[in-house]
Amino acid sequence: MIIPGLGILISLVTFPGIAVHEFAHQIFCRFLRIPVFKVVYFRMGNPCGYVEHEACQDPLKVFLTSTGPFLVNTAFGLLILTPVAIPILKFQEYANPLNLLLAWLGFSILMHAFPSTGDAGNMVEQILKNPKVSILPKILSAPVIALIYAGAFGSIFWLDLVYAAAVAMLIPNLLTML
Repeated sequence: MIIPGLGILISLVTFPGIAVHEFAHQIFCRFLRIPVFKVVYFRMGNPCGYVEHEACQDPLKVFLTSTGPFLVNTAFGLLILTPVAIPILKFQEYANPLNLLLAWLGFSILMHAFPSTGDAGNMVEQILKNPKVSILPKILSAPVIALIYAGAFGSIFWLDLVYAAAVAMLIPNLLTML
């Protein structure tokens, strides 16, 4: 059963992750020289954030701008979370307010690492349905698009939360073993 208003509450609690997700799209657009028209880092609505940019005919640029948040949110979330997660996972300094703040920040960023269905839709329109794109980029991007849609469906079952928790706990624990 889906609880009404739960998505809005989760978005409010994890708003830094939404902002970083949109910032990642913007960074990739700027880096790849794709003109950006409008950026909304967070708002109360659906979607909670978005980046409006010029359509692109280059399948690599489309792929990178669509999947960029996965790389950026995962890396940035880990960068923030790892130094704090190690003491928390070892039950040291778990009540330190700064550690808890950084843990929330890193975790909320990790929760929004998955590209959205809008990102997948852009890839479908600009890569799969584009007659100017050759078959190889279509073959290579199709499984990624399927994974994005599967991740969006999985978010109904808290897959984004599971991903954030797994990354937040697994990576720091692996680092402490080294």
